[in-house]
Amino acid sequence: MDNLKNLLAEKVERIAAKPYLYFREGILTYGQMDLFSNQFAHVFSRLGVGKGDHVAVMLPNCPEWIACWFGLAKLGAVLVALNTQWKAEGLEYVLKQADVKCCLLGGEYQREFRKSGEHPDRTKIIFDPGGGPLEIDGAHALSSLLPQASTDAPAGESSRGSDPLIITYTSGTTGWPKAVVNPHRAYIAAAEELRDYVGLNSQDIIYSCLPLYHANPQVYCALTALAAEGSIALAERFSASRFWQDIRTYRATAFSYVGAVLPILLNQPEREEEKRSPARKCFGGGAPKEVHEAVSRRFGLQVCELYGMSETGTWNTINRPGEIRAGTVGKVRESFELKIFDEQDNELSVGRVGEIVVRPRKPFIMFSGYYKMPEETLREYQNLWFHTGDLGKVDSAGYFYFCGRKKESIRRGGENITPYEIEKVLIDHPAVAEVAAVGVPDPILGEEIKVYLVLQEGQSVEPETLIKLCQDRLPRFMIPRYLEFVPRLPKTPSEKVQKMALKSRGIGPAWDRLAQEGQKSG
Repeated sequence: MDNLKNLLAEKVERIAAKPYLYFREGILTYGQMDLFSNQFAHVFSRLGVGKGDHVAVMLPNCPEWIACWFGLAKLGAVLVALNTQWKAEGLEYVLKQADVKCCLLGGEYQREFRKSGEHPDRTKIIFDPGGGPLEIDGAHALSSLLPQASTDAPAGESSRGSDPLIITYTSGTTGWPKAVVNPHRAYIAAAEELRDYVGLNSQDIIYSCLPLYHANPQVYCALTALAAEGSIALAERFSASRFWQDIRTYRATAFSYVGAVLPILLNQPEREEEKRSPARKCFGGGAPKEVHEAVSRRFGLQVCELYGMSETGTWNTINRPGEIRAGTVGKVRESFELKIFDEQDNELSVGRVGEIVVRPRKPFIMFSGYYKMPEETLREYQNLWFHTGDLGKVDSAGYFYFCGRKKESIRRGGENITPYEIEKVLIDHPAVAEVAAVGVPDPILGEEIKVYLVLQEGQSVEPETLIKLCQDRLPRFMIPRYLEFVPRLPKTPSEKVQKMALKSRGIGPAWDRLAQEGQKSG
């Protein structure tokens, strides 16, 4: 299927009465979601939105987010997904950068939106469940517009697979985030192939508790459920204490995850709800070997760890059920080529760490480019390969390993060090909950290794114990010099550790291994 409008129409024709979306105590069938999205299409059409126009959506997780997205797709318009945590400065940047014509805002975000400027040339719609107040001059209340809107299918030609469907923003760990434009075919191909690789069908209910402004729940949950003719159970937010109860309430058979989700679940006390859970599979990125194995053992889940990014069709490698190898991101998706390159774009041999590069085997299954950033787009496509900026390696069986961000590598005394290798050792200590290694300036070696550690609640450990662990398992040049214990690590909204923010703190009040060794020798 080539576009979202036709994909939904095909499913409605076959299974209109089947539940598509569970939210709180409510259910929307495939047919009801189709009619609901038609209403959104007519609301936007009446306000002048047409094919190719950009509509910013800043809503909490709710059925309206998905219905709005599907409705815009029927018009050929493009949804610009706004992070609900953005403040005024970020909103001002994105609304201008993405050439937004119309905005749909949750009522709770009006105040921050007002701080971002007047925006007189943009139509504003406020999602006001219960008839909440409108705080923006000239804004329309969605509660007034929707009931008047027709449920008939909107007129107009369907989009082509190459036409833009959605704009999402990179995490922006440094500088302003980049606008990633994905076409219809990229998202639909990712959903259909995830369905096939993971083995999902019409009996599956995918639980999603991640914010809908991210590609993960958009593709791995909302669209994959649609492609599989299954259902999605949508939570308003991630809650560790409520997670397994939700899984059981909705009878969810699968869920998606990012970075911190699985470790947080493992850190919770065992609950009755997690036992005999209907969930059998989970898929996402951010499960190191130790986490992967612990999740499989404790929860009985098949962890389908994958690798990808918004730019590269959302996912490119995966651990398939029955072929899972913990500690890897699986084997390559057949629609793509993946290689490991050195700094001169030469392919590296098995086991050597280099940059992960990607290119598609089919048209329009990757992003169309960074919006209004042609130079950035071309820079990443060096030598006809998309350069991810991620470090990785591949073994002789074709399993890929994620080894951290290239920009985060540490250059110590002429040695290039990937933080991942150090972090992998330290996370093994039972007192350590999270760890992040960065380079800090050193007048002799160029950079020295500093490690930030978050401890398990109620736990303690001496720095010397951690250094001994590293000495037993790492080469000498990879032994950290500095350790600093912190209550939490700074993270992006997608739960990626902000290494550059940690790096900018410098040495600070860290424990110094060399100072301690000097004291002992003195």
